[in-house]
Amino acid sequence: MSTLTGKVAIITGGSKGTGLGIAKAYVKEGIAVVLTGRNADSLATAKAELEQLVPDAQVLALAADNKDPQVAENVVAQTIERFGRLDVLINNAQEFRTGKTVEDTTWDDMQATFESGFFATWRYMVAALPHLKATQGTVINMGSGAGVQSVPRHAAYGPNKEAIRGLSRIAAKEWGADGVTVNVINPYVASAESERYEKAHPEIIAEIMKTIALGRIGDAELNVGSLAVYLISEGGKYMTGASFDVDGGAFIRP
Repeated sequence: MSTLTGKVAIITGGSKGTGLGIAKAYVKEGIAVVLTGRNADSLATAKAELEQLVPDAQVLALAADNKDPQVAENVVAQTIERFGRLDVLINNAQEFRTGKTVEDTTWDDMQATFESGFFATWRYMVAALPHLKATQGTVINMGSGAGVQSVPRHAAYGPNKEAIRGLSRIAAKEWGADGVTVNVINPYVASAESERYEKAHPEIIAEIMKTIALGRIGDAELNVGSLAVYLISEGGKYMTGASFDVDGGAFIRP
């Protein structure tokens, strides 16, 4: 039995892509997962897939739009009602508005991106904190190489992800005394969204691929999920305020 069995994790945007990859890694460790997403059908499919993967998996699927200011409190409350505790918060859900230059980015693009990303991340962190203090839990927020590397035509998405990284570092310093760790993963792994973007902007993807030292795109469960497991384990709980680039060496820091 895994030492993580019995823990409970909220994974926003957990019905596909990176979020579903983390969910798969977690249920294999005996962790109960609460998945959120805007599409009820996608959530039902993800829940069924997880229960087929691990027959006794505990999965709660909640339809939720991150742009709704009440969603975070509601999801946390339903999690506590169902499982009685909260150990892990994964902020992954995000509207993906890219492909525009700075001057072509609209207020609607900015508002939708920051409401679904930065502001939702902040709201979930605040709603979850009392319960994470009780379990000395973990927050893992999703950043992006689009922000770290200042990728062109990501004028809303990139700055939003950098704001999430800044918030994470401050929270890590403020919450460390309570045993709550806060880290960021910057993933570049295959997903339905990344595949859609690749088809729409092959020229940008071609340039990005040139920067990846390993020359390939990663796997959500294997590469991001395994790191998300480690960060909540006893060994990973001495890491906080850090950013982890799961990008095949696209951004090798000095």
